[in-house]
Amino acid sequence: MRGLPRIGALRRAVSWPGLLTAASGLCLLAACNVFSPIAADSEKDLTYRGLILKGNQAINNEEYAAAEEDFSRAMALNPRGSEAYLFHSKALVSLYKIDYNTLNNEFNAHRSQNGEPPKKKGIPFIDSATTVQGIDSIYFPVAQSVENLEHILRHQRDTVLIPGGWKLLPDGDTASDGKISEGVARLDLGLLQTIKGMLGPLDLDGDNHVGGVCGRNICPDTSASCMATDAYKSKCKEGTASEVKGFESFKQLTRSIDINDLNSKDVRARQVSSNPNDINGFLDKMQGPIAASSFNLDSVTGSMNTHKENQLSGQLTEIVTNISDLTNFLSYMRFNDHLDNDFDDQDSSGGGTPMVWHDYDKDGGIRYNYDEETTVLAGYVAPGPNGEGHNIGHPLHRYLHPELYVQFTDSSWTKRKVAKDTSKNARKATMIKHCQDVANALEIKGKVDDVLKVHLATVTCTTFSSILKSTVRPPARSDWISGTAGIDEEMIDDRDNDYDGIKDEDARNTRGMDDDDDALLTVDMIGTNPPPMVWSDFPGHVNQCPDIDVGIPMLDPPFQRQFCIGALEHRIYLAQHGGVDSLKVYYSRFLGEGPSRNCLEDFDKLPQAYKDKVGLKSSQDAAVQDACQFKHIWIHGMPPRSEWTAGVFGIDEEILDGVDNDGDGWIDEDVK
Repeated sequence: MRGLPRIGALRRAVSWPGLLTAASGLCLLAACNVFSPIAADSEKDLTYRGLILKGNQAINNEEYAAAEEDFSRAMALNPRGSEAYLFHSKALVSLYKIDYNTLNNEFNAHRSQNGEPPKKKGIPFIDSATTVQGIDSIYFPVAQSVENLEHILRHQRDTVLIPGGWKLLPDGDTASDGKISEGVARLDLGLLQTIKGMLGPLDLDGDNHVGGVCGRNICPDTSASCMATDAYKSKCKEGTASEVKGFESFKQLTRSIDINDLNSKDVRARQVSSNPNDINGFLDKMQGPIAASSFNLDSVTGSMNTHKENQLSGQLTEIVTNISDLTNFLSYMRFNDHLDNDFDDQDSSGGGTPMVWHDYDKDGGIRYNYDEETTVLAGYVAPGPNGEGHNIGHPLHRYLHPELYVQFTDSSWTKRKVAKDTSKNARKATMIKHCQDVANALEIKGKVDDVLKVHLATVTCTTFSSILKSTVRPPARSDWISGTAGIDEEMIDDRDNDYDGIKDEDARNTRGMDDDDDALLTVDMIGTNPPPMVWSDFPGHVNQCPDIDVGIPMLDPPFQRQFCIGALEHRIYLAQHGGVDSLKVYYSRFLGEGPSRNCLEDFDKLPQAYKDKVGLKSSQDAAVQDACQFKHIWIHGMPPRSEWTAGVFGIDEEILDGVDNDGDGWIDEDVK
């Protein structure tokens, strides 16, 4: 056997015949008879066997491209031959220089080590310098290898059930000759699925590649007629460059993540897609492979410990833990599904209805009672970002209203399945950590002093959850109007509205709701039912946004949105023709100082033809900086000849047309 290659190993440190084979555990779960003499049943089998041996020799000679071709031919000749699929994966990962050490080192670089912060932020294999070509050289061999190994594990008629509701469906024509053991395939597969799970959302068209021309597997000739079909547009919404653009957004989404200390303040839902309806699909593409990875790795770690492979088992356990944490963390961020994804609702029966609320004072939180500031909250609430003690879940509100909140010792918390999780990134831990961060940031003012801040951080935050008791009902003068607190209560607004440690985990896409936090609401409207905005494109003004004056001809592209209410193009026009003084006549400013980061990112997404015409090169240009100090919320009154004819600006103003009708940076967040 001396001349045989180390087939089955995704890491160079472990020798043939399988990933689990080591000095103290030879043949553990491995197919030790893989290279035993096999009688040829037919000329076809001789050809298959010859290709296997030829590919083995090519790997020995480090001729991985040739080996990959030999094993591909063997797979085509004998689809039931499990060796060909495993060895093809071996050739691919060797060709692209991926092995177990590569994976483990990447994870270690992103973990805290010996009390020191991680060397790298973000997720393994992705950083600011990573190119599309670079990530494809990781993703392609991994994705193809996952496909190969799943082919070995799938049975012709059986579905493999994975915890969390995921499934591995049978593919009918399975590599089921039994030459490669299930244990070897599961360990290899588990490690590779880790990477596929993290990078899978980048492969929009499902061709096992990232970048290049999106949808070539759907429209090989990239003809305009084919690319206009729903089959193409559903995968590549931004045309042939969709995967390239998605990759850049993905880098922004994950650049601040610490996989050892997950925190939603480092995740911005807007970076997933400008269409919040895409969020669930994005999460599915990550969570399916990640759940399968955890399942497959967990299935072999026990056997490894039994065979004294403790060091390797320990390394795998760390990876499994990171994967499980990431899966749980991502589960919080489901959009518009009327479920308690972040486990914070006050109705543990699961029968609650979506929470309905409006942020009348625009402070990013859910104000419990507008009347209490002059009573129980007097002296504790100051203007500004630290003066939000009136909001549901705020540490000051928990401190002053302990009778409203569930304690972590209450049965309504301890009986929840999520309460049994005591890991570093557990639901309880994220809730406490965020509460402490808010408490520590409070301004010393009025009745808030250092002693109170310490009490909030050490007692209030660790005793009281942000969850209201099931008996609590909305007061008469509250942002909270109806429904169950905690069910789809978040806005897609880059804020942790309920102070529970999870941001943008749900959204309320109910008619009449201000889901995207853009409505022109005031405190005077409390107790009323703000009417949805009414508008429609006027003949000759079909630009999918509410024009200010239909008596003026619509401009030709790329200026067709220049005189639309709320459009960034209109704010830029005002910035270039009057500056800040003109902007503040029509639009409300963002809270805080300086331009909004979301707005600056929205400028980057505008057509290049528009940028060229207005002479703006980047979001750092003065006109963009000025324009992005103002929200798209119109404050000038309803124009007499506008397409906006009734309602409150910002309430249900979107049309399901794939366009950002109101210029707020989101598309299809509401429906007309």
